[in-house]
Amino acid sequence: MDLVEEALRAELPKLAVDFFVVFSRFECALKRSGIYAIGDENGVSPDWDKFARDLGPRFLSDVLALDIAPVLVANPPKKQVKLDDGMLGWKDTNAVARTSDLFVAIRRVRNNLVHGAKYQDGGAGHPDFVEGSERSDVLLRQSMAVMSFALKVRPDIHGYFRRYG
Repeated sequence: MDLVEEALRAELPKLAVDFFVVFSRFECALKRSGIYAIGDENGVSPDWDKFARDLGPRFLSDVLALDIAPVLVANPPKKQVKLDDGMLGWKDTNAVARTSDLFVAIRRVRNNLVHGAKYQDGGAGHPDFVEGSERSDVLLRQSMAVMSFALKVRPDIHGYFRRYG
């Protein structure tokens, strides 16, 4: 069995796969714009913080007014941490107060999905159950709604999002 087949056996729901595609394209669009790319010849990363600053506080106000991400804003995803006993655990995070916090929360949704195995925990009652994983679908949908809204607000970045490669 090759690695792709093995990875696909995790049986991620379509929503999780859709989120991966949108998130990846969003990061690619930020970098391809040149405006939101940080790095040098050793590597480039998307500059989420600059993007959030450029959107400004009104973006978060609009997200709140449109009610497109109430859970993501009021009760953002937990952060995976290493506990004193060497085990992994989850730490609560503060409610979103700024546009930059909103994009940190979206990146944490991605990190928790990729690294935290939130969809592979077996559900409530299973020994591998991760508290809060029942919110994964809501957080994924709301994160995609925020990214979609950001692309609407920034048609220049949306142009890079639509381009292939």
